[in-house]
Amino acid sequence: MEERKIKRRSPKSSTSHSAQVANSKKSSVPVSKSTAFSNPAPQPAVQKPKLKRVIKEKAKPPGSEAKGAQAAPIQHSFLTDVSDVQEMERGLLSLLNDFHSGKLQAFGNECSIEQMEHVRSMQEKLARLNLELYGEMEELPEDKRKLASDSNLDRLLSDVSTGKAEIMELAHSKAQFRKTALLG
Repeated sequence: MEERKIKRRSPKSSTSHSAQVANSKKSSVPVSKSTAFSNPAPQPAVQKPKLKRVIKEKAKPPGSEAKGAQAAPIQHSFLTDVSDVQEMERGLLSLLNDFHSGKLQAFGNECSIEQMEHVRSMQEKLARLNLELYGEMEELPEDKRKLASDSNLDRLLSDVSTGKAEIMELAHSKAQFRKTALLG
């Protein structure tokens, strides 16, 4: 690591430092076999801490991996059972088929997507009617505006009450579906 730091700082110092490191390595290595056997005590003292570090570092990961390997199957054991996976697959395929065929109903049998789309279209028509009636009313003279405003309000209120009845019907079927889902 020290070499990397020095290399980043100055390329000149890194070459001289690498030469020093090479020289120090040469001095720690025995010149011949006879010198290595003649003085065995100092070398093992220098090498033992390095070996212990290597052994400790190598010994720790296998122990921690064994603990992790034991915990992993417990957490994910439900995915290893083939019959469970096949059952989930069949259920998902059935759900997909129901979706494509239009059998899925979010709020029970009484509340269909067509009914919700009908309510939405009624709301859109009501909004357009409101804008049209307001535009027509501005073109009228002042004395006829009051009469037109009252008739427009009556028309809009009747349309709103019709829409409200359909929305209430959908809300009621949704509430019934929730009750049966919670009880069933």
